[in-house]
Amino acid sequence: MIDLDALTTAAEALEPLPASATRLAALVCKEAPEIDEVVDVVRFDQALTAALLASANSSWSASRSRITTVRDAVVRLGSGPVLSLAMGAVLRSRLHKALPEYGLGEGELWEHSVAASLAGELLTRRAPNHPPAETATAALLHDVGKLVMARFLDEPLLEAMQLAAEEGIGRRQAELDVLGVDHAELGGLIAQTWRLPPSLVRGIGYHHNPVLGGELICYAVHLCDVVAKVVGAGLEDNPDLETYAVAVQALGLHPDDIDELCRLVDARFVEVTRRFG
Repeated sequence: MIDLDALTTAAEALEPLPASATRLAALVCKEAPEIDEVVDVVRFDQALTAALLASANSSWSASRSRITTVRDAVVRLGSGPVLSLAMGAVLRSRLHKALPEYGLGEGELWEHSVAASLAGELLTRRAPNHPPAETATAALLHDVGKLVMARFLDEPLLEAMQLAAEEGIGRRQAELDVLGVDHAELGGLIAQTWRLPPSLVRGIGYHHNPVLGGELICYAVHLCDVVAKVVGAGLEDNPDLETYAVAVQALGLHPDDIDELCRLVDARFVEVTRRFG
């Protein structure tokens, strides 16, 4: 069993997010964010501005004329995708690292996170029961707890988790059985430490148990995780089919809608990962 106090201390010791990122998250999670406030946060960050303009002028943005200003890019993309881009720019290097404790090579957690985020962008527009604009960002960060959890997985714990997983309960349940906490709960703690808004904390912390979270963002991030696995940017666990079905219903979707979602994410994933290099 892992010392939960030690986990909490490690989560709190993570490098904080830039003030601009937390401010942008707070703005986007407001019920009606002011475009001018979002623009003011973005326009003084050269790297983010470049990424924003590239995305606004991509084939997926459906822009008929070239976007050349931050304001036009924010209007074109919407505040949710802008926040996801900002968080991706800040956290890419951290999510890109190999996590051998989870069987992940360099770049694999990042690719999974990007695919989940793309699914989140689409769900906010296409789901009959619309999840909030920050869904794509919660999906991008949904596995951030693994960054801290991996530090505590020594050989005996890894062997115990492997034995538990081989009994057919899945790796996430093995985390709970062996460690007393799972990476989703730890991810929610990290989001709190980073002073992210409550909706992001819940979307991350309950993505494996959205019924307990009880909000659309929790169900949506669960589906984003599933879609990312289906398109091949996935991890080792198979989806919990019962939870998956409940999440599809909560968002007002049909199983056929998920097939289309997977197709769109798969197509866009190639373009986005190429742009990030």
